[in-house]
Amino acid sequence: MTAKERVTVTLPADLLAAAKIASAGNLSAYVERALRSEALREAGDAIASWRGRDVDDIEEFADMFGEEIA
Repeated sequence: MTAKERVTVTLPADLLAAAKIASAGNLSAYVERALRSEALREAGDAIASWRGRDVDDIEEFADMFGEEIA
């Protein structure tokens, strides 16, 4: 199980009200899903940017992982 930590955030009242309704009573889980979704979207953007470079992917992966990749 992942350790959890309590935090305080300040949100616009209308956004909080909408999140409370959408969360079906579990605002923490709703916010966690939203943050994970955003983190994945940002990671996807970074990967797409990296893949757009003029780089030989196979060689770069081999360098990153220190393995022969066929």
